Amino acid sequence: MHLFEIEIKNRVIKKSFSEKIRIKGRQGEWYTENLYYLADSEEEAKGFALEHIQNRKIRGVTSMRGRKLKREIKIIKARRLA
Repeated sequence: MHLFEIEIKNRVIKKSFSEKIRIKGRQGEWYTENLYYLADSEEEAKGFALEHIQNRKIRGVTSMRGRKLKREIKIIKARRLA
C-alpha cells in the first residue's frame, strides 16, 4: 500500500444532446482540490478519486426536478507520496 496525492479539478455542467454547457454560479466554475488515498497502484487511486467526486451531491438541485446536471472531472496529476 502506498499513499497517493491526486490533484483534480471539477465543475458542474448542463449536459445537452450535442454540447456541454457551464451552469451559472459557483458550482459552474472550475474547482481544484487535492485528495489523498491509500492504494496499491496509481490507477486504483485515480479510480477512488473519480468515484468520490462523481458521488457528490449537486447543491440546490433535488432529484425530483429532473435537471440533467453532471460533473465534469479532470485529473491534473497523480503522484506517490510514500
